[in-house]
Amino acid sequence: MIETLYRKMAIPDTCHLGKRVYKKLFHENAKLGVTDKKAFREDIDVITWQYTLKPSTIPIQAYEDNQHEYHEVAILQVNLKTLNRTSRIAEIIHRAIPYPLIVVFSYGTTCALSMAYKRFSQAEKGAIVAEDFIITDWIDLSAPMQIDQAFLNSLKVSNLPHTHFFAFYSALLDRIVSLDCARLTGDYRLESSATKCQVRRDRLADCHELKIQIAGHKATIKKETQFNRKLELNMKIKELESQLQTITAEL
Repeated sequence: MIETLYRKMAIPDTCHLGKRVYKKLFHENAKLGVTDKKAFREDIDVITWQYTLKPSTIPIQAYEDNQHEYHEVAILQVNLKTLNRTSRIAEIIHRAIPYPLIVVFSYGTTCALSMAYKRFSQAEKGAIVAEDFIITDWIDLSAPMQIDQAFLNSLKVSNLPHTHFFAFYSALLDRIVSLDCARLTGDYRLESSATKCQVRRDRLADCHELKIQIAGHKATIKKETQFNRKLELNMKIKELESQLQTITAEL
């Protein structure tokens, strides 16, 4: 079923690699703790380096400035056995491999995509830092919802910027942000400029923070025994929900 995603992306055959990546690589390079080792052992079935997009395989130029080095983009497929720690696994993979990555998680008929920006470390010369991790919700490729279908239709590689890999990667990440926004608004749409995309990402981050606060207050109410305190928390929840509604309308 994961082939449905790759058909939508229409990645040139010249980019296909299909090389297995052994978990040992991450044990040696990612400094995994006990819990992380358990996640790789129990949650992951197989990791495959499916595609390598670089100037010799696709007509996109390498990009480098004083903060970034985007010489190529790799697509890793991670077949999962369970969904217990998917976000944590995504972070480990992004941190362990210095290339810009599109991590494709596959579980049954569903998939999820994860991306993260990479930049030079300010503390350690030559080191690469991963940040701004983002991962989609699970998409059922056998019966995608309308917004999921719109997202999949927007992934065709030939329709993405080919000026250089930073622009290419940023455009893909903006599509994931747009999907995340669509989960709140019900409407999948792409912004027209980098500035608008950044504003949208900031507002989306605010939405997620508000949802975390709301969930925290709701959990506290269940344990609270004092009526006045429950009333106070309910008023706070309504205030946060109003803020969430306002910001969502601006996405």
